Amino acid sequence: MMDYFVTCTIISVCCLLASLGMKSAPSRLNFYVIMLALIAWFVPWQYFSQLPLFESTSQYTVNVAEFSFLNTLIAPTGAQVITSESSIIAPVSWLPSLNHIFSVLLLSGIGLFTLRVAMYVKLVKNLKANSSLYSTSKRENCIYPIRFTSIGGPAFATGLVNPVVWLTPEMENRKELNSVIEHELTHLQQGDIYWTWLICFIESVFWWNPICSKLARLAKEQLELSCDEKCMRKLKGKYQLDLASLLLSEHEKKSKYNFFTPPLLNIEHSKSFNIQRIKMLNKEKTMKSKHMVMALAALSFSALAAAQIVDENPKNEQHSAQKQPAASNQYNQQLAQLLEVAGDAKSDQPTQLIQTAKNIQKWYANRGVLSGFEEGKIKLESYTLLVHVFSKLEQYEDILSAYETWYPAGSNPPYFTKNSLANAYIQLGRYELAIAELEGLSRELDGNLHEGSAGNLALAYIYAADYDNALDTLQQGNLEGSAYGDVLKYYIYDQQNNQIKMAELKGRLPAAFAVTPALLPRIGIPQSPLLAKL
Repeated sequence: MMDYFVTCTIISVCCLLASLGMKSAPSRLNFYVIMLALIAWFVPWQYFSQLPLFESTSQYTVNVAEFSFLNTLIAPTGAQVITSESSIIAPVSWLPSLNHIFSVLLLSGIGLFTLRVAMYVKLVKNLKANSSLYSTSKRENCIYPIRFTSIGGPAFATGLVNPVVWLTPEMENRKELNSVIEHELTHLQQGDIYWTWLICFIESVFWWNPICSKLARLAKEQLELSCDEKCMRKLKGKYQLDLASLLLSEHEKKSKYNFFTPPLLNIEHSKSFNIQRIKMLNKEKTMKSKHMVMALAALSFSALAAAQIVDENPKNEQHSAQKQPAASNQYNQQLAQLLEVAGDAKSDQPTQLIQTAKNIQKWYANRGVLSGFEEGKIKLESYTLLVHVFSKLEQYEDILSAYETWYPAGSNPPYFTKNSLANAYIQLGRYELAIAELEGLSRELDGNLHEGSAGNLALAYIYAADYDNALDTLQQGNLEGSAYGDVLKYYIYDQQNNQIKMAELKGRLPAAFAVTPALLPRIGIPQSPLLAKL
C-alpha cells in the first residue's frame, strides 16, 4: 500500500511542478496535466508487481538433479523455505490494516459522491420549477436553452444529457449579459460539464486526501481560465471589462457554494482566483516548445514512478515480508485446505501419491475463486504441488493435462509453469517442445534464467544433440562454475571428443560422474516451499 501512496504522490508532485512552470501556456494544457495526476490515484500500483503477469521464476525453487552431491546446491535451504513461507502466510492482527482503512475511506467517499448526486438531482428539479425561459432568438446559433431562475447565481450551467444555462433575473438588464452567456456556452461546447463531474467524483472519493483536494481545485480553476481565454479571443476587450465588473460586484455578496454543493459550471470563485483571472486576460498565452517539454517531462517522471512499482524485482521482496500485503482470511483458509489434501505429497508410496493427486484435483475443482493476486498465487501453489506428485509417479502426461486445466488458453500463466512443462517434455522425449518453452521463458526474462531453468534448457539441447547452444546456455546462465553445469559440460565435451576440456573439468567432478563415457544426470523432481509445511 505504501508503494501506491508513494507512486501517486510522486506523479502528483511532478504534474504540479510542471503546471507551475507552464503558467504562460494555454490553460487547457495545464488542465490535462493536472487531470493526469488526479486519475493516477485510481490506479492500484501496489498490486501490479504481484499479479501473475509479473511473477518471476526466482520465486520458486526447482531441483534439476536428484543426485546427492547437488542437493545442497539446488534444493531450498531451511532459511529460504522460511523466508518464502513468511511472504505467503502473514500473521493476522486484530488491528485494522492500512488496506482496510483505505477501503473504508473509499467507501465513505463513494457515499459522499452519491449524496452530492442526490443534491444535484434535487437542485435541478427546483430550478425547473422556479424558472422562466430566456428567448434564445436574441442570440444567434444558440443550441442550448437559457433560463432565468431565482435559485443560485449569477450564472451557471447544468446537465450531462440536456445542458441548460441558468441566469438570475438580475442579469437580464446588466451590460455583462452577453459575456456571461458566452462564458457558460463555451463551457458546454468544450465538454467541461463532463470534466466537472469527473473532478467531483475524484474529490468526493478522496475527500480525505489533501493532495487530491488541491489538484481538484486547480483543475477546476484551469477549466475557468481556459474558458476565459476562448471567450477573450471571441469578444476581445469587452469580455475582460465585463468579467472584471461582474466579479467585483458579485464578491460583495457572500458565496453560496461549498464542498457539498453539487458540481456546477458557475462563474463564482474565490476572490483571489477571480483577481488572477482578470490579470491573466492581459497576458497572451501561446503554445511554445518549452511547454511541451515540461508536459512531456511530467509524463516521463510519472511513467518512471509507475514503472518502479511494476518492475520491482519479486526476488528482493522475498527478503522483506513486510512489503507484501496481508493475506486475506479466505486465502489462509484455502492454503490450509490445500496443505491438508496434499498431506501425503512427500510420501514414496504410489498408492498414497495417487490419492494425493486426486485430492488436489478434486479440491481445486470445488474451491472458491479468490480476488486479486491471491487467486494467481493459490492456483500456482496447488499446481506446483500436483506437478511434484505426478513427477514422483512419473506421470508426465498428467502434468500436461493438469496444465490445460489450471491454465487454459488465454489465461496468462506465470513464468514458472513453462519450466514445469519443459520438465515433462524432456521426460517424454519431446525435446523440441521443451526447448521452445524454455527459450520463450528466456526471452520474457531477458535471458536471466533461473538456475533450474537454465539447466533444463541446456539438458534439452544436449538430448537434441545441439551441443553448441547447450554450451552457450551453460556459459551465459547461472550454472557457470556449478557442479551441475560442470557435469553437463563434461558430457558435451565427451560427445565432441574434446579430451583437453574433459581433463580440465575432471578434477572438479564427483567421482560418480568423472568417468568415460560421460553420464548425464537425471532430472529431479520440482519442489515447492509448501512441502516444508506438510
